Amino acid sequence: MTLKVIRYKNYGCTMTGGGPDNWEDKFYFSFYELNNGKIIELDLFQSFKDDELTLSQYDFSNTKARLKSGKVREYKFGKAKADDNYGMADEFFKWFDSSPTPAEVKDCYIIEEIEEKCVEDFYLKHIEPTKEIKTDTIEV
Repeated sequence: MTLKVIRYKNYGCTMTGGGPDNWEDKFYFSFYELNNGKIIELDLFQSFKDDELTLSQYDFSNTKARLKSGKVREYKFGKAKADDNYGMADEFFKWFDSSPTPAEVKDCYIIEEIEEKCVEDFYLKHIEPTKEIKTDTIEV
């Protein structure tokens, strides 16, 4: 079976930080469901100094984790629409703020290299050029 993205949601730049020396950090988050059923989170961290990009780093993770409590935590595509900034922020931060600590996790589900490559290729082609623009949940 050839892997492909079947739906995704881009939250755009969800957090920023900066300091007195003209630097700024930006954090972008998006989620991708593959045709094998896995939902992959892509985090992009970018750091700027005097408006020049100094660092760009991707992190991919499976959103599924089994907690010691027996509960399974996994990202669910919400109903917030891209044009509803409050709804998008609320939906994202409910996910983000509910992240378990490492001590709470019994089993992490890793992603395979081929799954990461599939999401990365899709992101670079379809999302990266307009990464600032939030999207609804898009069926591919």
